[in-house]
Amino acid sequence: MISSSALKLSCPIPNGDFETSPLGGFPSEASAVRDGPTAIPSWKLNGTVELVESGEKQGGMILIVPQGRHAVRLGNDAEISQDLTVEKGAVYSVTFSAARTCAQLEALNVSAGTASMTIDLQTLYNVQGWDPYAVAYEAESDDITLAFRNPGMEDDPTCGPIIDDISIKKLFSPDRPKDNAVLNGDFEEGPWVPKNVSLGVLLPTNLDEELSPLPGWNVESNRAVRYIDSYHYSVPQGKRAIELLSGKEGIISQMVETSPNKMYTLTFALGHAGDKCKEPLAVMAFAGDQAQNIHYTPDSNSTFHTTSLNFTSKAERTRVAFYSIYYNTRSDDMSSLCGPVIDDVRVWFSSSPRNGIGGLGMRLVIAILVLVLVLV
Repeated sequence: MISSSALKLSCPIPNGDFETSPLGGFPSEASAVRDGPTAIPSWKLNGTVELVESGEKQGGMILIVPQGRHAVRLGNDAEISQDLTVEKGAVYSVTFSAARTCAQLEALNVSAGTASMTIDLQTLYNVQGWDPYAVAYEAESDDITLAFRNPGMEDDPTCGPIIDDISIKKLFSPDRPKDNAVLNGDFEEGPWVPKNVSLGVLLPTNLDEELSPLPGWNVESNRAVRYIDSYHYSVPQGKRAIELLSGKEGIISQMVETSPNKMYTLTFALGHAGDKCKEPLAVMAFAGDQAQNIHYTPDSNSTFHTTSLNFTSKAERTRVAFYSIYYNTRSDDMSSLCGPVIDDVRVWFSSSPRNGIGGLGMRLVIAILVLVLVLV
């Protein structure tokens, strides 16, 4: 087992990349001699579980291995699991890569203890044939079982998802800034993003902000959003941001604390990820009962600009949300999903009236009136 101290930071789990050689070698090795299924070091197996190798074929189909030379394919109702020692009550994110094979409707169930989540693999977000995902769970005890199961039942019992490159990270809830009602508005706290992966990490639907792989935020819709890093994408500030995918089917939101009947301003950075995403790029931004369609305007000096939306709160909690107006794809392959980037989201109290005549504007109006009276 991994010790609880080891899980305080990001780390791959033992043989999470499936590159550790089984006893007797990998199935494709000429010297490998074994009876029955191959045992996979550090993992418990149930059902038809296969180690597959990059370039391996099944009929006329080449099996996709996301990282390295080897990965695992789960057949009908098959499962792999591993016992981990963690910190009871802490929230952990699990990052992994998944690819489809020969089934039409493939899904993957990921569980930690009694909590589980099923991810639909029907949508392929890029032309490489696989996607990284992240989910989050609260540790119910110091010892948990992390399991991946194929819930499908196909005529070909070997059909099923391929998984690879599994890591785990303890999540921390960032302190709420004094001048910002948004928690984790800079998106710096989130799941583990492998530096050798240039696809970002997909965050599937998650309606519980307490158990989100992106602390403070929910993904409300039936499609994922992409968590991106500055190593592979253009990020407005810091090292992390969110790329909105699939139009209205990819909504990210947060309930922020507000005072009823007070004026607030929502500001955020809107930009281009630098991933050859076809323009136009635009978001629909929501703050309470206000909504605004905002387009990204290219600038030769920057890949993003800051925009704002004024609103009056109606309650002690106000919903802030974003989705992409368009269904964008990359110009180099015309298939990989992409979209506008948001970052540095802030909600702050504004004493200015909605028409903008306040502060400096109000002082200017008063000065003009005084001047008129003096001249009269």
